[in-house]
Amino acid sequence: MRPRLLVILVLLVFGFGACGVSTASPPDAGVDVAVPDTATSVDLQTPTQIASSSVGADQLAQLLTAPRPVPATTIAPGEAPPPTEPPPPPYRTGTRPDSPVIVPPPALPPGDGTVYAVGDSVLLGTQDYLGTTLGGWDLRLDARVGRAFPEGIDIIHENHASLGQAAIIVLGHNYWGGGKVYGYLDEIMAEMRSVQRVIVVTVAEWSSAQPEVNRAIRALPRTYPNVVVADWEAVVEANPQFLSPDHVHPTRSGDVALANLIAVMLGPARPNGRTVPPPKILRIPDDPTSSSPSPAGSGTTTSTPSTTAPDPVATTTTTAVAPTTTSSSTTAVPGPTTTTTAVSATTTTSHVP
Repeated sequence: MRPRLLVILVLLVFGFGACGVSTASPPDAGVDVAVPDTATSVDLQTPTQIASSSVGADQLAQLLTAPRPVPATTIAPGEAPPPTEPPPPPYRTGTRPDSPVIVPPPALPPGDGTVYAVGDSVLLGTQDYLGTTLGGWDLRLDARVGRAFPEGIDIIHENHASLGQAAIIVLGHNYWGGGKVYGYLDEIMAEMRSVQRVIVVTVAEWSSAQPEVNRAIRALPRTYPNVVVADWEAVVEANPQFLSPDHVHPTRSGDVALANLIAVMLGPARPNGRTVPPPKILRIPDDPTSSSPSPAGSGTTTSTPSTTAPDPVATTTTTAVAPTTTSSSTTAVPGPTTTTTAVSATTTTSHVP
């Protein structure tokens, strides 16, 4: 019996080695042979199926043993990713040694290059400098002495179609408290959903209501990721010479410092298909002489995008008022026409600041 059993085992071994087992009955049906359970499934396969499964197994073995290539973008542990462009350098916001040093945010991607600025008399004082510090940005500026949040919100809503890639908000100096500032800021940001970067400037704390404004402004980035805070209050805290004796309106050096701060927080413009000048940081004058901010009852300067033309065109209104004389108003409207009229000094009223 043992020689027969040995022959059967040899045949089985050679059968499995050839990837096939004969389906014929063993020579001696009376001999009990323990056959692995897997033999049944192998016996039922055709030669073509067996060959296919053998090829698949070989390929699988090669894949499992082959070294895996390292992707080109893989970064070694602890290694920082290579920067796509050099980061902007830190900027010292004032001339005093304890002036805040800020790290500008990353540059915005290419866009339409338009920045819409809304504010009060503090923003108004920077108009002679923002055009330079903002470089290639297409600045649309709307500022008025005495402007408070409600009027600013109305202006933004009326010119919603003119909002572009970026915006600048300088409001809150004419806020009188009461907890409404949070709702005001939410209304502004509801209009700014499509704006890539919104520069919101903190205010000089000239009354007990302004700290409330600044707390609300500094909390905005936690809710609105497109907000960048330009902390003007921290700058004037370290540089009191930037404010006039009313502790609200910037001096000439303060106007330049604020224009620089806004430009640094906004970054360079990248209009699609156009080459534009980069932002230019101006030297802050040593002379802290007041820039003669407009007193109560003085005129305003406004540059407002048109809401009727398909391509918004800025409209500028300038009013200069002498203490007891008349003033002039110059309006530049779309087209080559310029109109100048004289008005009475008593016809213009506003608040402070």
